[in-house]
Amino acid sequence: MKESKSTGVVSDLSNSQLESIEYQKQRYDNEADDYQKHHGDYYSQLYRTEFVRNKLFNFDVENKVVLDAMCASGIETEYLISKNALVTGLDISSRNAELYRKRWNRECLATSIHETGIDSDTFDVVYIYGGLHHIIPCLAETIREVHRILKPGGHFVFVEPNKDTFLNKLRMAWYRMDKRFHETEEALSYSKQLKPYLNVGFQEINAFTGGNIAYLIISQSLVLGTPLSWKRWLYPVLAGFERLITPLPFVPKLYLAATWRKI
Repeated sequence: MKESKSTGVVSDLSNSQLESIEYQKQRYDNEADDYQKHHGDYYSQLYRTEFVRNKLFNFDVENKVVLDAMCASGIETEYLISKNALVTGLDISSRNAELYRKRWNRECLATSIHETGIDSDTFDVVYIYGGLHHIIPCLAETIREVHRILKPGGHFVFVEPNKDTFLNKLRMAWYRMDKRFHETEEALSYSKQLKPYLNVGFQEINAFTGGNIAYLIISQSLVLGTPLSWKRWLYPVLAGFERLITPLPFVPKLYLAATWRKI
């Protein structure tokens, strides 16, 4: 049994798993303000709503108790509030939790998603946007924890970078060159790495892939380095092009998204 310095939680995780968790805490404490600027700006939000959220949330969340997990400063929270959900945040970064509480005047737990300390059967929805690929060493523990804190019939909703595309080799080269990424981080395969966890006690409700040029340049502007001032001019052209090419079967899809129900 070991105690994580980042959370104070006693855990059975290995040293490598705890190292990964500690790395993510420190990284997002340092990146919190820049992360908010690049992912919370108008055009990133516009992209997420049109290309991801409107397809993903094909069920009613009004008056549902929702955990915006691995939430940063609440990049997804505004959308959830607009749907009249009752939202709580969770992020391992204490700086992100501070920004979240100040911005939304709502509770945000500063802890790790793999071992939350939350009572079982608490939430109607647990939503993770782009978080699971940061904690691959703890993926099994995280998905079991999500299942535990969901109410029976509750929804687990997630979006992650898609490993099952021919462009993934370029992405991995990028991850290895960019010192912000931990050595354990990589895109995820829905069929090989995520879907097997349905046997924890989930039923697949919805799953799809998407994301191309607008996803890369607009939605990933922090890691790609797209200046925020450029987005105003780039978004109409890139989003229009992505709408046009997305239905084509040979076009690479850079993210995966799914909704599972707890059974």
